[in-house]
Amino acid sequence: MLQPTATPGFTSRSACPVCAGTDTHRIYTARYDEDPVRALVQSNFGRQGVIDWSLLAGVPFEVDKCATCDLLFQVQTPNDAMLEVIYTQMISPGFLDEYERGLLTLDEFHRIAGEFTVLFERIGKHPADITMLDFGVGQGRWARVARGMGATVYVTEIGDDKKQLARTLGLEVIEDEDVDRMTFDLVHTEQVLEHLVHPGRDFARLARAVAAGGLFKAAIPYRGKLEQLLKSKGLPTEAMFASGGAKAIPGEVEAFASIQPLEHLNAFSEKTIDWLAAHNGLRKVSEVRRRSISVQTGDAQGLVRGAKKVGIELVKAAMKPKIGYHVLERA
Repeated sequence: MLQPTATPGFTSRSACPVCAGTDTHRIYTARYDEDPVRALVQSNFGRQGVIDWSLLAGVPFEVDKCATCDLLFQVQTPNDAMLEVIYTQMISPGFLDEYERGLLTLDEFHRIAGEFTVLFERIGKHPADITMLDFGVGQGRWARVARGMGATVYVTEIGDDKKQLARTLGLEVIEDEDVDRMTFDLVHTEQVLEHLVHPGRDFARLARAVAAGGLFKAAIPYRGKLEQLLKSKGLPTEAMFASGGAKAIPGEVEAFASIQPLEHLNAFSEKTIDWLAAHNGLRKVSEVRRRSISVQTGDAQGLVRGAKKVGIELVKAAMKPKIGYHVLERA
């Protein structure tokens, strides 16, 4: 195991990390070393790596709501050393590699490529002329598809192993500070913003990096009725991806996952995203994942499967389900 370079611990956010507002109030409080938080942390990280409970002893788990921008946020956030523990020990690299490898399927490729097709068409450039920033590339599941479609893909990441993997995939690795000197046709964040200690600051930086006519994609966990659920039921004892977790709390699991202890530090609502867009020169153009559908024409079964996919997308287009997906545009 890697050892942190400083003492792992937590810092408190005394103001809203999106709008810096101080009109906040507490909607939930508990402790990491007591249920339900302890059980929830165990169900989430116990299968992924090793939990050092001594680092969580006596640490409060508190959620505040901002009256100005409607953000729900964890008050106590991991410091850099604690983040290193979380993402190298509690989530082991081996577990993450196996998980991500399992997602490199043809169906997943078609799904991602179909979404990029819609985004690239809205940008209105030949794919070879499109520049994209994948902020927090991870294992590169999204970036490698965009690269394969012809775009020039720049990526940021905090781990040396992930940076090296990105280079082997033909991605342009840049440092975080480089973002402040560059612009891109597409700034892509897939399940990233909820992890940030300073989401308002980093959103503003990313917004400035969107070129004229470019897009900012923000995909985040759907918050749903999280505030009401925390007040009426408190946290569950099983995480979203734990065995039986989704079945244990049907219809509510995604909302609870939006404020997952130690990881999902910020739970955004539509109002929060609208506030961020308005204060950073962007306008919302979509709240629904749109995809171009590929249809296999080799046999009748392939055509039937393709027709079903088309039908599903048509239903989504009609119902416009909101799932924590936002596409913003710079005029």
